[in-house]
Amino acid sequence: TELPLVAPLLFYHGEVRPYPYSNRWLDCFTLPEQAARLYRQAFPLVDVSVLSDEEILTHKGVALMELVQKHIRCRDMLEWVPQLVELLNAGYNTTEQRNVVLSYILLNGHTLDLSQFVHQMIEQSPEHETMLMTIAEQLEQKGREQGIKQGIEQGIEQGREEGIELGREEGREEGREEGRTEGREEGKLETARALLRHGVSLDIIVTSTGLSRDKIETLKH
Repeated sequence: TELPLVAPLLFYHGEVRPYPYSNRWLDCFTLPEQAARLYRQAFPLVDVSVLSDEEILTHKGVALMELVQKHIRCRDMLEWVPQLVELLNAGYNTTEQRNVVLSYILLNGHTLDLSQFVHQMIEQSPEHETMLMTIAEQLEQKGREQGIKQGIEQGIEQGREEGIELGREEGREEGREEGRTEGREEGKLETARALLRHGVSLDIIVTSTGLSRDKIETLKH
């Protein structure tokens, strides 16, 4: 990534005139000569991708951050639970820092079984049970809301398309008005069936389709 040039520019309106200080920005540092050497050379690099987990575990206060950065894209977080637990229990980081890392892992990491990951973490690091369960519940609720929304959208779209098609067929056979009426009714029924298949609650289906609760109940059988 290439960065644009940044030109330092100071607008001065102090009481002393003219501007009485140095125009060399490095002089703003306590140690200007060391600052000049620092910013003229290549920046320091910590490439965690080539560090072994064993070496990372020796880095104490920054080890937790380095380990997470190294493994956050791995296929399954369960593979590095032992190293993660070791650092969480080592006491190198504050509670706030550990909670931030756990939130980051659960929100951005990958696992084939989130429930198993959370329970393994709790079993080996019970101190963090409250935080882990809180985050897991938030993720579960978010997933549930997204599933309901997707189910409603898919059900409505499917019902609309099938209702339109059925309305056309009935319209050709029995007349345009009757076809539209039956098409709309069948569309509502198909929408209700689709929402039921996605596990949407009866209250939401009643609101979305206008069908009675008894009518929707008959669609379950």
